[in-house]
Amino acid sequence: MSRAKNPKYESMSLEELKANMEKSRQELEAAIHHKNILEQRKKLVERRERSHRLIVKGAEFEKVFPLSRDLEQEDVQDMMNQLQNSSYNKSIVRQAHIAALHKDQQQIAEAVKKTEKGDDS
Repeated sequence: MSRAKNPKYESMSLEELKANMEKSRQELEAAIHHKNILEQRKKLVERRERSHRLIVKGAEFEKVFPLSRDLEQEDVQDMMNQLQNSSYNKSIVRQAHIAALHKDQQQIAEAVKKTEKGDDS
C-alpha cells in the first residue's frame, strides 16, 4: 500500500518541509492546549451550575423546614432518608418531574412554532 505523492510537497526543499512540519506541530500543540483550556472552562461552568443548584435547593428546603437550620448534618441525612422512603413523597416528586418535562416540551414546541413563523421576539 503506497501513498500517493503530493505535488505541493515535492517542489519544497528539505528545509521548507522541516519548517512546515515544525509549524504544523506548533499548531497542533496550540490546538491541544486550547482544547484543554476549553475543557477546564466547561468543568468550571458545570461545577458552578451544580453549586448554584445545590445552594438554591438547600435554601428552598430551609424555607419549608426552618427548624432544619438547627439540625446536625447527620440528622438532616436521616430525615432525608425517611422522606425518600415515603411512597407518598416519591409520588409527589415523580408528578413534579413529569410536569416539568411537559412544560419543557411545551416551551420547545412554542419556540419551534415561533421559528417557523419567523417571529424572533
